[in-house]
Amino acid sequence: MSVFLLALTFAMAFVPGMLEPFSDSGQSETPAVNRVADDLTQRSLGNASAPYVLDGECTRAFFDESFTACGFDGDPIQERVGVVDRTPVNVTIRGDVGSSKDAILCWDGSSLVEQSAGCGTVLTDGSNPAGSGGKTVSAQRVALLDGRDVTVEVVMW
Repeated sequence: MSVFLLALTFAMAFVPGMLEPFSDSGQSETPAVNRVADDLTQRSLGNASAPYVLDGECTRAFFDESFTACGFDGDPIQERVGVVDRTPVNVTIRGDVGSSKDAILCWDGSSLVEQSAGCGTVLTDGSNPAGSGGKTVSAQRVALLDGRDVTVEVVMW
């Protein structure tokens, strides 16, 4: 009887760990989120010959669905970044241009400002990752936009 109980305890302790690699986790999004972050900062929002230097007009067109330039024409964000439609994604540009550090930025006419009520194009788009249950994968890249250091953050879940 004790051998049976010992074998049963062993099976209950180690079988869930052996099955864990087959459970749903955020590991499949890791390569995709890095690819999207690299593509945005090195090509889509700027010029491939000057990586990590974002073009203001292309950046505005990416986040403002009514403004078409640089190949962005108001498609859903999944199509703009090249991921499957059912993959939730959020792209946000943050920076230190005012009183608070790491604020979401806004393109207000010709310059970058912190996000506020009534500002121009807010530099964030996509679903809200807050309701994802905590299983998010993110990638951040530092770039230059309008002469300022900014952080491009891509989140998938």
